[in-house]
Amino acid sequence: MNLEILQILLNVVLIIAALYLILIAAFTFGLYNLKETFNFFNKKNIVKVSVLIAARNEEKNIEKLLQSIYNQTFPKESFEVVIVDDHSEDDTRKIVKNFIDNHKDINIRLLEAEFEGKKKAISQALHNAENELIMVTDADCELNSKWIESVNAFYQDKKCKMILAPVLLSPANNLFEKMQVLEHLSLIASTAGSASIGFPVMCNGANMAYERNAALDVEKLRHDFDIPSGDDMFLLEQFVKNYGSKNVKFILDKSAIVKTKTSKTIKEFFKQRRRWVSKTKSYTNCKIILTALVVLFFNLSIVSLFLSALFIPALWSIYILLTLLKFFIDFPILKNITNFMNQGKILRFTLPLEFIYPFYVVFTALSGLLLNVSWKRN
Repeated sequence: MNLEILQILLNVVLIIAALYLILIAAFTFGLYNLKETFNFFNKKNIVKVSVLIAARNEEKNIEKLLQSIYNQTFPKESFEVVIVDDHSEDDTRKIVKNFIDNHKDINIRLLEAEFEGKKKAISQALHNAENELIMVTDADCELNSKWIESVNAFYQDKKCKMILAPVLLSPANNLFEKMQVLEHLSLIASTAGSASIGFPVMCNGANMAYERNAALDVEKLRHDFDIPSGDDMFLLEQFVKNYGSKNVKFILDKSAIVKTKTSKTIKEFFKQRRRWVSKTKSYTNCKIILTALVVLFFNLSIVSLFLSALFIPALWSIYILLTLLKFFIDFPILKNITNFMNQGKILRFTLPLEFIYPFYVVFTALSGLLLNVSWKRN
């Protein structure tokens, strides 16, 4: 390779690395300045809640979720649960109906999906909800007993239009699961940090809340219902566009943590990540697009250096230095979020993950953007 061309490419890599450093430093600053919340729940000014759930073939998980909802400390007369079954082919409906029959003291409604897909199922649930504050989670999640209470108290205090909340993957028994947890925590940290600085660029549909009327208003302006993934991100994008970044807050409260399962197989893991990536080509928010591009191109730079070093051995040192630079950039934000989530032990996997992560990012980005995806079938 011509030395002049190589020098130009290395300069481009340095520019991308600088942009990544600025981006993650900003998110880290935001996270460290986000105070852990201990909101006092005021029963006199209670805000009634509707919990929305889209379920498809969740016979193994749905009862545990329903039990964790039933165990909420929030007054049962002040919230409802709206479940939309999206054409399940297992015993999901039967399990939900049995739970409803055996728990008459809680308002749970089971609806049959009018259309197909999670996004439309959540929309159907939203239109059937009756209360002011909407809380959304997934059918394979497990909730802290104070989940509704903590989010409700936060909403009473902040009165924002949308609340983003923490999600923890669990269990983390083997190396594959531990690395999933750490990678996912990096996303949660970026979600919290970016929202804290008024730059919300991520969210997780397994744990978020918003005002019902606001969601109904922005739904009229959305044009993404034919895209199978992104029920959360497109909603965030429209909320920011309509109400501004300051109306989107992150709740840093251990009681608000929702647990969801790690992927059991590599195939399942990549299928899920490709779904997440596939929606990015339809984003319109410049901040979200810029963030995704900076992260992608920085990881692509590392992969490119690795491949180039196979032919130009002198580049090995630059590849290793750039990977170590990424480690030092990422470590502070990961340390903060792992401490908050009581996952400090998995922090030791950060350095090994840095040598794997760029290849994973590039692979999932390319396959997610080029291959067709759909919501799960089983």
